[in-house]
Amino acid sequence: MAVNLYTVFHLNLAFSSIEQEQHLDVIKHCYWPLLKLAQQGIPVGIEMTAYTLECIAKVDSKWIALFRSLLQQQKCELIASGDSQIIGPLIPAEVNRANLVLGQKSYQQQLQVTPKIAYINEQATSAGLLDVYIDVGFEAVVVEWDNPYSHNPNWTTKALERPQSLTAASGREIKVIWNNAIAFQKFQRYAHGELPLADYTDYLSTVCQQNMSAFPIYGSDAEVFDFRPGRYQTETKSTQGEWQRIAALFNFLATSKQFNWQCPSEILNLWQKQQPLALTNAEHPVSVKKQAKYNITRWALSGRNDLLLNTLCYQQWQQLKQTAADDSLWRSLCRMWSSDLRTHLTQSRYDRLNLAAVNQPAPVFESWQNQYQLDTEQFKIDYDAERHRLHVRTPHLALSLNANRGLAIEQLSFSSQQFKPTLATLSHGYFDHISYGADFYSNHLLFERFRDRDRVTDLNKVDYQLGQKDGNLVIYCHQKLKTGGLLKWYMLEQESVHCGFHFEDSLRPEAAIRLGFITMQDCSQRPWYACHLGGYQKEHFQLSSDIDQGAPVSSLVSANSAIGATNGELLFGVNNTGIQITWDPAKCAALPMISSKKINHQYLNRVWFSLAEADETLKQNGTLLDFEYCIKPTCRRLHD
Repeated sequence: MAVNLYTVFHLNLAFSSIEQEQHLDVIKHCYWPLLKLAQQGIPVGIEMTAYTLECIAKVDSKWIALFRSLLQQQKCELIASGDSQIIGPLIPAEVNRANLVLGQKSYQQQLQVTPKIAYINEQATSAGLLDVYIDVGFEAVVVEWDNPYSHNPNWTTKALERPQSLTAASGREIKVIWNNAIAFQKFQRYAHGELPLADYTDYLSTVCQQNMSAFPIYGSDAEVFDFRPGRYQTETKSTQGEWQRIAALFNFLATSKQFNWQCPSEILNLWQKQQPLALTNAEHPVSVKKQAKYNITRWALSGRNDLLLNTLCYQQWQQLKQTAADDSLWRSLCRMWSSDLRTHLTQSRYDRLNLAAVNQPAPVFESWQNQYQLDTEQFKIDYDAERHRLHVRTPHLALSLNANRGLAIEQLSFSSQQFKPTLATLSHGYFDHISYGADFYSNHLLFERFRDRDRVTDLNKVDYQLGQKDGNLVIYCHQKLKTGGLLKWYMLEQESVHCGFHFEDSLRPEAAIRLGFITMQDCSQRPWYACHLGGYQKEHFQLSSDIDQGAPVSSLVSANSAIGATNGELLFGVNNTGIQITWDPAKCAALPMISSKKINHQYLNRVWFSLAEADETLKQNGTLLDFEYCIKPTCRRLHD
């Protein structure tokens, strides 16, 4: 039985390193050859955003006309993307939905087709995001196979043999057509002349075993053949003949009895009713593409100014929610959230964004002593001068801070949890293991600076001050760090602890910047967590193995993952006791990260926030935003 082959070529004129003046060259060298393949009888899948479609129409209407004609003749197929290439697990569900709806409208207006299959942008997928695609009416999505297969030990390679179904966060199902990272990287090597035709076809024969019904030959960028986007110094400066090599391969495969070319929608006919697959899990709540450096921090915490860009997008989103916004405003927001503004963006394109300078005045607190008489029944404040510990107890909570270590939290407990400590500092020697012979603090700050090759923390001896805001007790301190002045504060409001960091220097250093570390007191079990990941409903996870999202991938990539938490909320706890952490992404779109490590018969369970991470896209002169968040008590059974 012949193996059915299919492709999804990704067309993207928003490509971060491509200037607008290069669009005609890209269309000539990369997009016209695709249509010629379709004219020759190769049923290629072509995926593009509405933005790319508009850009092509502006400079080459003949390409649009031929593409429309080939679609009508069913000689190729349009695969949907949306209005813009946005990273769904980092973006609120309402924006994800708007992006897909706007894309479908544009495809219908310009090409008179409404695709039923969508290629998930950058292959970054969560279970909640799948619900959005279902609600918009898609029958199937294109998702990378390699990463979820490696993260789900219950999967077998048999699932790759044909389309499957994926389970969304709601429990509903959507069909999936597989993309394959190894396969499309092999294809690129062949097209670039690194693999001869015989070696590539040997590879293809090896992976397409007897029971394989369908296999994805290619599912990535079209702009890397007979053109180089200019992202990396290792890219070849001059290229030619790569589309000729592709055509030779495709025509060779078309004459082989072992293979049969089909459009992606025809591949759906091979779907059979089976047990749906859960794409993600607690250790990997977001599935991504290719190797580990392509994790979601790439579009959130690095680039020229990702943190500021995402924060401004959240601000626009909050404004749109309060008005009867038309399509143009939603389209503007989607395009501002484009992933290509966050990676290898050229300086000229970044300058055209014309981002406003950020004004971050230091918070000002009124004097506590001058405004209020201390009510010893409501506020019990004690300072242990020998140990440099400040202890505050109210009817709602008990908080101990370490003035030897920048007012790190020594212990925090809540009345609704019977004042049993929820988070704490686990001091040196707590774990009987030399590799963990350190202090694990809570609510501190850490810069790991790459150029300076040092670590800067706020774990220094400080003098605390008391103040008030809106009648609530505030505890704060100032420090002068190598990175600039820092104001750190706490505000106590009933069972809520508000924590804040103000940076006097708003220029982002080239560093991994992590803060607000929370170390759970209960080390008896692994933690659970819950948040939104681009969908409408909260996704719940129970960790079952070690995880450290802040562990570096390499010396160039400082983190391997993060939590999208697209509604500015994360629940985190052990057993039934937990905390609700909330923040406003419209003020600072920080990302939380989690870790859980088994140490003998105990577990070190932590969560923290990142304002910046390193990868090859990180540039100088980004903005360092102030950050504040709130901790409240919660319990697991409230959310199960």
